[in-house]
Amino acid sequence: MGGNNGCRNNKAINNNNNSEESEENWSDAMEEESKSTTTADDNNGTVVMEEGSSDVKLDLDCYPYTFSPLLLFSESSYFDKGYSNYNAVAQFFSPALTSLSSSSKNEEDGDNDVHVDMLQNVLYERKNMLYEQLLEYVTTNKMLVTCCIDAHFTAFQIISNGRTPTLLYYDPLKPYLYRVTGDGFRVLVIFLLLKCNYGDSQHVQENKDYYVGSGGNNVRRTIYQLWKKINTLDVSSLQIRWQQVTLDLDRYYLINGKTNPRCVSTQLTGNTCYFQTYLFAILCKVCDPILLNNNTVVRLHNLPKLTRVTTRLCRFLLEFFVDEPNETMRPFTNSNVILDFHRYESAPYYKTMTQYLHFVRENIPNYEDQYRNLMRYFVNTKTLHSYSRFTFDGDMSSTANTKVLHPVKSTEDAVRKLAQSDYYRYRPANLMFGCNAGIMHGIKCFSEFNSWRKNQLLRFYKDLKPLIGGCGKSLTLDMASKYRDYYFMPQFEIGQKELVDVHHYSYIMDICSVWEQADQSLMSRVRAVNQILLQHILFSTQKRSNYDKLLPTDQFAKKKKDYNFFMETFLTVDFLSEYVGLGFAEINPKEKDINSLTQTVFYCTELMRTQANRLEYEFEKECINQMARSSLRKYCNRFEGALDMKQEYNVSIVKIGHGFTYSKYNTLMHFLNVTECYWQNPDLNNVQVFGKDIRALLAISSQKIFFHKDHPSGYYHYGPFESSMATSYRREMDLAVSSAVGYAAPSVCRQKRGGWNHLVLTDRVYEYNYLRGILKGMLERANGIRFKSDNVVLNLSLLSLMLDFGLYEKHAGLLNLPFMEELQHVSNTRELQVEVANLIYEFDRKNNADSITRSKVEELIFETSYKFLINKDFPVSSRQFQIIRMLNADPDYQEYILLVKIYMSLCQINKSIEVDYYKVQCDGEFHIIIPHNFSKRTGEYLESITKRYTFSEKDGIMMYDDVPVFDLRPSQPEINLHKVRLDSATSVQSMVKYIEISNVLGALESEHQYLIFIAGNTLLLDSSDPNDMKIRINKIAVEVATIFFNEAISFVPCFKYADSEDVILFASRNIHYLVDQGGQFCTDYYGMKHELIECIYSEEVLVDLNDEHIFKKYKLSELLTESKTVIHYPDYLLQVPSRQQLINLLDFAIYVRNVSFFILVLFYLRRGSVALEYVNSEHGVTKITGPWKEAILYVLDRTQPNAHYDAIFEKQFFNLNQHKDLPLGVFIEVLCKNFTKYQRFTEDGQYQIVPTAKQKAFLQRIIGAEECFHFSEVGSGKTKVILPLLCQTFLSNNTEAHNLFRRGGKLKDVLVILVPEHLVADAREQVFRYCLNLNFREEYRVYDDIFVLLHDNVKLGEYSRFSKSTRPPMKQIFVTSFNQFKKALTYDKICDKVRPHREHILVIVDEVDDFLGKIP
Repeated sequence: MGGNNGCRNNKAINNNNNSEESEENWSDAMEEESKSTTTADDNNGTVVMEEGSSDVKLDLDCYPYTFSPLLLFSESSYFDKGYSNYNAVAQFFSPALTSLSSSSKNEEDGDNDVHVDMLQNVLYERKNMLYEQLLEYVTTNKMLVTCCIDAHFTAFQIISNGRTPTLLYYDPLKPYLYRVTGDGFRVLVIFLLLKCNYGDSQHVQENKDYYVGSGGNNVRRTIYQLWKKINTLDVSSLQIRWQQVTLDLDRYYLINGKTNPRCVSTQLTGNTCYFQTYLFAILCKVCDPILLNNNTVVRLHNLPKLTRVTTRLCRFLLEFFVDEPNETMRPFTNSNVILDFHRYESAPYYKTMTQYLHFVRENIPNYEDQYRNLMRYFVNTKTLHSYSRFTFDGDMSSTANTKVLHPVKSTEDAVRKLAQSDYYRYRPANLMFGCNAGIMHGIKCFSEFNSWRKNQLLRFYKDLKPLIGGCGKSLTLDMASKYRDYYFMPQFEIGQKELVDVHHYSYIMDICSVWEQADQSLMSRVRAVNQILLQHILFSTQKRSNYDKLLPTDQFAKKKKDYNFFMETFLTVDFLSEYVGLGFAEINPKEKDINSLTQTVFYCTELMRTQANRLEYEFEKECINQMARSSLRKYCNRFEGALDMKQEYNVSIVKIGHGFTYSKYNTLMHFLNVTECYWQNPDLNNVQVFGKDIRALLAISSQKIFFHKDHPSGYYHYGPFESSMATSYRREMDLAVSSAVGYAAPSVCRQKRGGWNHLVLTDRVYEYNYLRGILKGMLERANGIRFKSDNVVLNLSLLSLMLDFGLYEKHAGLLNLPFMEELQHVSNTRELQVEVANLIYEFDRKNNADSITRSKVEELIFETSYKFLINKDFPVSSRQFQIIRMLNADPDYQEYILLVKIYMSLCQINKSIEVDYYKVQCDGEFHIIIPHNFSKRTGEYLESITKRYTFSEKDGIMMYDDVPVFDLRPSQPEINLHKVRLDSATSVQSMVKYIEISNVLGALESEHQYLIFIAGNTLLLDSSDPNDMKIRINKIAVEVATIFFNEAISFVPCFKYADSEDVILFASRNIHYLVDQGGQFCTDYYGMKHELIECIYSEEVLVDLNDEHIFKKYKLSELLTESKTVIHYPDYLLQVPSRQQLINLLDFAIYVRNVSFFILVLFYLRRGSVALEYVNSEHGVTKITGPWKEAILYVLDRTQPNAHYDAIFEKQFFNLNQHKDLPLGVFIEVLCKNFTKYQRFTEDGQYQIVPTAKQKAFLQRIIGAEECFHFSEVGSGKTKVILPLLCQTFLSNNTEAHNLFRRGGKLKDVLVILVPEHLVADAREQVFRYCLNLNFREEYRVYDDIFVLLHDNVKLGEYSRFSKSTRPPMKQIFVTSFNQFKKALTYDKICDKVRPHREHILVIVDEVDDFLGKIP
């Protein structure tokens, strides 16, 4: 962990220049120095800075340090907590405590041996020992014991004091040491060992007689008594005699008090108890303390060595980044060093370190030089290192494409396979792997959770049949009917008896775990089932000492509390909230060795919460902790919240006018009534019955069913739950298509303190026997007469109902379907399944106009069967909406939907499946490919890229450009996507250790060529030389490297053009940037407890299915897409064409833990957003802490002034307000000069776009003209040049410009830009690109949709709450089209805002000749 293990083979040359240099002068010099750049990799890490007379060679130390001066030299409130691992801190400082050459004056004059082993004879991690053994062990060896209790560090040292054991206790909050001896010694040591779980606590719990029985002794009895009350005791409550002792010191040694040397030093900030404990350890290790003067004074030895050690510690911290005495430079440990370096100015520990060095008459390093030297290195080097070493990481996950059930052996895409529409064709490799947290945290609603449970139980149905077969008959009507109403069953499942049984059993499980009045016979049934399943369950010992070991089943049965809990609640939300299944993401079913590394094992969630962030030195435990770190938080979110049978909800009928339903003729009864009445009418067709909207057919073919033969009405009304929590930031819509609430528990009984549930009745749920009776009566009344209409949709609808309700065999002859006449055995459902599958395949093969597949329609039917199809708040960007829109485009899809629905029913009835296929676009048409291995995720990706990029087929070979990618000639070709990994080819590396790219296509003819598709760009990767990989983007050579941009962006991994200094930032979920989550990036420092992108909400304007503009709150994580952002050399100004790119870049900055880049992007995003909300805490859990909270508050201007931050970010914004009094012509010249800095710098040393004199004149004419209509020549640059310059002028405070904008009226603060419909997208891009980085800290808004005026937050003439009322109102710009502007003014809410403020609105209209005739 220490610096000696870092890479020290690369030389950097730095100037030893201690001259005072102002930050302004240094910043000005950056531009000049940036003209000459080098690459650390190319020059073997060597850079030359030609300044001064002496050069010093420095090793580049690229070790991933767990600690940093940034963490210590900061304000008390900046970090949430201190790093709670003594071992890591000791390892960090180990280079300072070795016998290295030093320029220290004291070391030159005497013994320079400062070697101290801070880990020897120190207890800082658990031991697999009984507590009485551990007590004897630490006492005999006179150990130093560090204790972390409730995130507070203390320590004690056992010392020699004759025959009486004695300890010195240190608390960083107190200025004195305390001596404890006698009985108090034993009590305190045992208490602290128990409190820190250093021994085997499980042994105490399970062996009471051993401690308090006849064979016990005083030590054992003390251990047991303290263990019983361990959670209610603290150090102050112990009956111990504390004796205050002092140090026999008469001067300052850093570890003691400066004003009172006889005291010990205390922590200076709230999160540095760990560091103070380390200093106490220094005192104990170096000075060998003993007691004198009646045990009231601590005698310390080796005081000269203590001086050398503490001096070395101070110098190590002050010279960490550029350590010239030891010829070492550490520039890459943290990209936030530039942002947070100057926090040392207000850090108490920096003052302490420098004052101590001054006190011992040591030269005090100029800490500011560290910053200057780092900046000089970054600016001169630019390309810090490249990622040119290639590694093939294997294929993306897929399963054999056969007609048998497929085992799921990987967590990748497992939620779809086990809990969604495909769950009937997959089974987990074993019961425990199905409970893996990597799978479970992907479950987002109760329908998925219940499908997952059915999947798990179906594996054991043969063994469980005597217990759960027909269990639905044991349910009575009065058995919590309000709760039971939630448990309806989708129509396509009711044809399989096994599914009906496990569905009823899932309800019995839940009712027994939640309802205290549940029938005992049902509880007995649950216990009997779980007794069978217990033989397939693996439990950890749940002991902190050996939780990596498995508990035998017979031993688990002896733990009555845990055993009974399992027997009564297994597979319920209660059980899964208490236990989490942890295991590796892949399983080998052939593995015979059963242990915690080969299988998924159940661990107590509370245990893993405490263990997840602890560092273990046993491989098995550390693996388990890492599993918990990666998935436990998300898993717990899925199963949080208590269940309460008394939870109330309100009920109402359909809210008329609120857009819940889409038709009043979408009921099943209407269809059955019309069919029976017109049974012999040959002209009856589906349009007459269902209409043209595909949603009516979806609703009718996706009925919700329940089973209760004696139900009085035969149905009940139900619908989605509209809920809101007092602490929630958005409303949830449970049981609504395309909505997921994010938790597995049924909303009907999920406890909601301060919230409410509103059940909107929109549809009926039918009782099985009631509906079957109606169908049976209708078919029998046909008297064997065949259905006269040959309309395929109507006949398929009847066939679907016959199959699901068990009427097919008897009444199949009534249907008028030609393909059924070709069946040899009409009543044979297996033969029917093959025929239906063939019809679907033929339909897909002939339909080459779009990407609809059977799999997509299956997903849609699964969603509409488990949930209610409504219009309100239906997200038009959702996958379901896109599918519905494509289905509505072609009337033939009504037949296709029913064929797929029938196929799903037959798969359940016959318990068999057909092979899957991909649908990809080649040569402009969609083709069907039946692959050897199938993955739904691969299919979706292939569909998306073949629609966006041009693929072709030649002689059975699928190609992109001239690169062959797939051989389609075999009957089932190999269609695989891959993963590749990019590492630094040298030992020079930064905080992003490597880059992994998923969904990569490999070339057929070369194993060294790969294609990567990102955001409309094609990357061709050539790995002929694995250590010198070549990449081309759209045939232009690039390299992957970590680049230093400027102080605001710092350094991040990106793609750099080989022939220029321009760079590309790709944002994509297919690119994984690995940043070590420990050390400096743990949750207490620059990491985060909850991923920040999930804690920021944005209100987006949408058009729902009612064609109404609505606002919906989304997590930013739900809005992420792919994007490409180009940043031009030499200015590296961040410019983005849309809010979407800003959201993607914000996620990128969070992903690589770059706080400064996050701040810059957030400044931009706020100026283009309607409303951003930050969830600081939820349900009593703090979510945003540390530097990220400080960053958000800084952007919102809610922190104390930070001059260093301002100096960094002001440079990224053009200050137009400084030109208030310039004449308009001169001001336009300034704007045009600024405009060039946004442009690409060409090879001839010029900017690519420079505004012409004609464009400047036209701009001046627009500003001063009285009319609002402006005509321009084609190609005049009106959109790319004149429009952004006009908007910049408006956002300035130039007096002459705004006097002209008045047009003889009042001062304008709202600008509306109207452009032709086809230019709106381009105009928005240009305004966003040039108008978000103006006037640092000024509040203004740029909106890309005029309908944001419907939002309450958007007010015209509003003063910024951060500005004084004497200043003008906040400026706002709207970019839209003429037609959209007219439509907006039809809304009363918008008119109410516009009308009183109309004299302050300036409307500029571009090229209106296409609609001049429409203007009265």
